Amino acid sequence: MQLLGILLILINVGAIAGPLAGVVIVYRDNLGEMVVPPEVEEIVDDTMTVFTSGNPSSGPDDPLDPDDSGSVTFELPQYVSSSFDPVARMITATFNFTNPLNFTMTINAVSADVKCHAHGVLLGNAAITNAVEIPPTETRDITVTFVWTETAQQHFLEEHVGQTSINADLVNITVNLSGISIETPETYNVDIPLC
Repeated sequence: MQLLGILLILINVGAIAGPLAGVVIVYRDNLGEMVVPPEVEEIVDDTMTVFTSGNPSSGPDDPLDPDDSGSVTFELPQYVSSSFDPVARMITATFNFTNPLNFTMTINAVSADVKCHAHGVLLGNAAITNAVEIPPTETRDITVTFVWTETAQQHFLEEHVGQTSINADLVNITVNLSGISIETPETYNVDIPLC
């Protein structure tokens, strides 16, 4: 009876260990492919190529490259104009952004904290007012609204009297791009008009 029990246990162990050993033997030269198949790795590599510039591994006929030049370059949005509303304590700025990709990009949300560059005082928050859909290789306007706080108003009156603009840093920048949220530790320096 015990011999039969031991035989059944060995059959169960062999039924589990045999196929696993076979897989390990097949992937013995690259055990990473056993966990992450090459197809998934290729998808990740192609996706990351979009966010690099001048990647030599991206060749012609790359579906993500509109120019087939082997690279995609994202440029910062370009300032177009702004308006100032001192009663509402709000600045509305318009930027244009060109989608360098070969597919439609939707900017669902952008937000950032605004700090005085010279004094480090938190002035308020900036965010886009509406989601913006940008077709491949086209340029669209993006409207950003900056609302400053009472503390910022007091800071302007004490530290920046008579100035027509203030140098500020955008920090804690968060972007939701086609459903993918990106937070960056980078600081973006801008001049904000005060009149």
